[in-house]
Amino acid sequence: MSFASIRSTRATPLVEINITPLVDVLLTVLIIFMIAAPVVTKKIVLPLSGSDSEATEARVLGVSIDEFGQLRLDDRAVSLRELDTEVGLAGAQARVRMELRPRAQTPYDDVAKVLALARRHEVSDLRVESAPAR
Repeated sequence: MSFASIRSTRATPLVEINITPLVDVLLTVLIIFMIAAPVVTKKIVLPLSGSDSEATEARVLGVSIDEFGQLRLDDRAVSLRELDTEVGLAGAQARVRMELRPRAQTPYDDVAKVLALARRHEVSDLRVESAPAR
C-alpha cells in the first residue's frame, strides 16, 4: 500500500486551539453588559443625617410580646384592640417607628397579628428585636 508509506511512523498530536467560539462568547457577553448596564445603574437617593427633609421626629412604640401572647406597649399591658387604637393615634400625629420584641417562645400567630396591625396602619419603620429570655 502506498498510503502506509506516506504516513509517518510517529503520530504528533494536533496542537491548534480554535478560539473562534471563545471570541463569539466574549462578544455576546460584552453586548449583554452594554445593554444591561444602563438599565441597572439608577440613581439612589439616600437620606442624609443633616438634611432638613425629616423635620418631624418619629414616635417610638416599644411593643413586647411574652410567650403567653400578652402585649406590652412601652412597659404597659395592653390588649390587641388597645394597641390598634394607640398605633392609629400615634400615626395620625407623627411618624411611627415600632420596635417589636417577641420572646423566643412566643407563638408566631401572636407576632403575625402585631405585624398585620402595623401593616394596616402603614408603619414603615418596623424593627423586630429578640427579647432576652427571663
